[in-house]
Amino acid sequence: MNRSLKLAIVSLLVVCASQNVAISQDASDFPGLILDLSRTNNSGSARILGLGGAQTAIGGDISSVSSNPAGLGFFNRSEFSFSAQFNGLNTSSDYLNTTVEDSRLNFNIPNLGAVINTAKSKGKWKSQSFGVSLNRTADFQNQVTYEGLNSNYDFIRYAVQQDNLDGFTDLTDLAFEVDLTTTVDFTYNGESEIVIDDQLFPVEDVFGRIPNIGETLELTERNIFDVNTGELGYPNEEFPVQTQENIDVRGASYQFSIAYGANYDDKVYLGGSIGIASFNKEVERLLIERPTETDLNELRLLDEYEQSGIGINGTLGVIIRPIDQILLGASYTTPTYYSASQIQEIELSAFYNTGDIFSEGIIYEDFDYNITTPSRLKGGVTAFLNKSGFITAEVERINYSGANLSQPSDGFSFSEENNTIDRFNNALNYRLGAEFRYQIFRVRGGFAYIEDPVENNLEQDETQFSFGLGIRKRKYYGDLAIVHSDGFANRISPYPGAPQAVVEQNTTRVTLTVGVNF
Repeated sequence: MNRSLKLAIVSLLVVCASQNVAISQDASDFPGLILDLSRTNNSGSARILGLGGAQTAIGGDISSVSSNPAGLGFFNRSEFSFSAQFNGLNTSSDYLNTTVEDSRLNFNIPNLGAVINTAKSKGKWKSQSFGVSLNRTADFQNQVTYEGLNSNYDFIRYAVQQDNLDGFTDLTDLAFEVDLTTTVDFTYNGESEIVIDDQLFPVEDVFGRIPNIGETLELTERNIFDVNTGELGYPNEEFPVQTQENIDVRGASYQFSIAYGANYDDKVYLGGSIGIASFNKEVERLLIERPTETDLNELRLLDEYEQSGIGINGTLGVIIRPIDQILLGASYTTPTYYSASQIQEIELSAFYNTGDIFSEGIIYEDFDYNITTPSRLKGGVTAFLNKSGFITAEVERINYSGANLSQPSDGFSFSEENNTIDRFNNALNYRLGAEFRYQIFRVRGGFAYIEDPVENNLEQDETQFSFGLGIRKRKYYGDLAIVHSDGFANRISPYPGAPQAVVEQNTTRVTLTVGVNF
């Protein structure tokens, strides 16, 4: 393999190390992780999902354990509940006028819990209940592929520019790679060096071997960096680069909650809970670039990292019944305080038409840090339609700018990341749902609007539509919900300065909940 090419690859890897995984938009995107943990799913039972997630002013559901524990005061029997869910994700990416479709289907357990109800007393404190539940609060599952022909930018160009910024001056070592300029016949007569652009280079480095005396070879100049002009000349319209990136994201966040709720005179319902939150996110990003008409067939950049953490929060809630037909509810959830860590590995590989392969990797050890996610304030109202059903609505305020990142010991300050978080807007989320009853049967519908706290020119506000069915018997019940989320968009770039892919995604979740009363 050509020595100069080796030096180029090493230089690229140094760039990866110096950027500390800033080579891609999402890798170590800590403000993005804040959003992932804060823009939670409408989690809970299929009954609540069928109502658009509106649950602040509803009681008697296992979802109350983590959402508004005051709802436990509505239980008059003990209950065990189990939910299963199929989650279908569809993505469409547009990159350099090329559209690629992706899809993924996964199965998970979004909710599991139990409520223990005590016997009614003879006073105004009618009953009390204790509840435990495990909720899948956010789903990180994603799969994205985008590709296209790039005539203006490639990872090598990015690396050379970073080398310039970092004071690397020996750019003559990066010759022979790109920018087709001239083709000449060179007859080897035993010279030890060859002149290219008024620069002397060892013959062995140029051709990868020592030619035979008298052998005529074709020399094609391809300069990643033109030593005469000081300009990068590749890629261009004649010799574009085929760029492709595959992104595979797995993981979720969960919360285990312990709650207490009480009923005072069927008028006031109070409750509180403690939540133990956890998350795990695994990301694999594979960037593939295939230059046109070069000795370098393919450049691969594999970036793998895993983020995980455990935290704690608390929730207080109240539901008031001013009249028989109306319920008013409110809840406050503190920020979640996480202790988190990250481990990452980056590998850069180059494949040449000679069959040579060059590969180098960097492993980042565990990086520990703390996360504070936003607090949440909810208010809701439910209006009963006699015994025919009810309509419920809620509004949720999330204080995104109150989030924070820190490191427990001296080291990375997160100052830039926290400045980004400080520019987040507080978001208002709206949810609306209705349930209609006929004997033991239930029909539900709902709508949710999830506001994006980040100001940009992409439509990242999320809308959700839901439909649900249910059956209620004295000792058991079953509920089915279908939730469709549409129109969520994001931008992804393989490295800073590169063209961005616009990725749109929609999800459809089918949830089944079964419960037993005892």
